[in-house]
Amino acid sequence: MHNKELIIRIEIPQGSSIKYEYDRKLDAIIVDRILREGFIYPANYGFIPKTIDWDGDELDVLVFNEEKFVTGTYAKVRIVGAMKMIDDGETDTKLIAVHADDYRQKNISDISQIPKEWLEKVKIFFSTYKNWKHEGITSVSGFENEKYALNEIVETQNLYKKYSNLDKKEFIKKMMKEHPEKYKI
Repeated sequence: MHNKELIIRIEIPQGSSIKYEYDRKLDAIIVDRILREGFIYPANYGFIPKTIDWDGDELDVLVFNEEKFVTGTYAKVRIVGAMKMIDDGETDTKLIAVHADDYRQKNISDISQIPKEWLEKVKIFFSTYKNWKHEGITSVSGFENEKYALNEIVETQNLYKKYSNLDKKEFIKKMMKEHPEKYKI
């Protein structure tokens, strides 16, 4: 994949304490849960349509931007990197992007140009926001460059083409058997 710009669908606006999630069967964004007190999403959170990540959901994208995007809208973004994450034993990569048509971010083309303070805030949030279930349920192992992120897009588009007919539980069960390296149990 060579084009870093693509269209994503926004699930969660930056600053929200509500976890919205796209339901592929309903083709709708639903309210999944309310975050525990004190937790709010540090970024606009969306997904790339017609992808399936190893957790059975669409490939997630975190958009670095000062503005709050509206749930359900689409945004043209430029991919600059990725955050490697495990959520309850499942690979749950989050791509990092900027809005493609924000004049303030026109020179950002690589994750190294994103403020380290913002990346650290994102890492801490996603490492701790589910700790009420049990400590360490999520872990972030670091950030990767644009090339890694673009490879993730191709991989998850291929998974969608092959397995979009499976429901989430069937997909995960099959993938755990065929690709155990993508899961930590």
